[in-house]
Amino acid sequence: EHEPRTLRIAFERGEIAAVDGKPYADKVEAIRAVEAIGAKYGIGRDMHIGDTIIGIKGRVGFEAAAPMLIIAAHKMLEKHTLTKWQLYWKDQLSTWYGMFLHESQYLEPVMTDIEAMLSSSQRNVNGVVTLMLRPYSFETVGVDSKDDLVKNPFGEYGETQRGWTSEEAKGFIKVTS
Repeated sequence: EHEPRTLRIAFERGEIAAVDGKPYADKVEAIRAVEAIGAKYGIGRDMHIGDTIIGIKGRVGFEAAAPMLIIAAHKMLEKHTLTKWQLYWKDQLSTWYGMFLHESQYLEPVMTDIEAMLSSSQRNVNGVVTLMLRPYSFETVGVDSKDDLVKNPFGEYGETQRGWTSEEAKGFIKVTS
């Protein structure tokens, strides 16, 4: 494909739920639908270089449009629906979880503890992310979520505020300084 195309991926509690408005009960089918769309654009071609469990480095070439698109959309939605501390700790624990998983530490009790935190963190990761696809590239261009923390009754970051006057803001800045 050569013409730009929008792709909309919906998430419910952090899991893929719909692709371009079509709901999917079977998550694998949803992933396949994203792959079929993204692969036409050559998205997801990359090289991974990593460390093996025995301590040597390895590399592998791959093409995986669906993971690239879904992960980017999910991360953008999380930026809108999680606080900075939720994002921070989720990222920290995800790294550890991935290392444990890679090293086959399935029976390590901390795995289920991390899974509980990761699952809990997804309770408000709901909404639709719009991506723009182009040959060999894509970008996230929009988020629509009822749980969007950017939109709140006090105003929008960097846009408007409704919860306090400029004098009150100056007082807050002075006190917290």
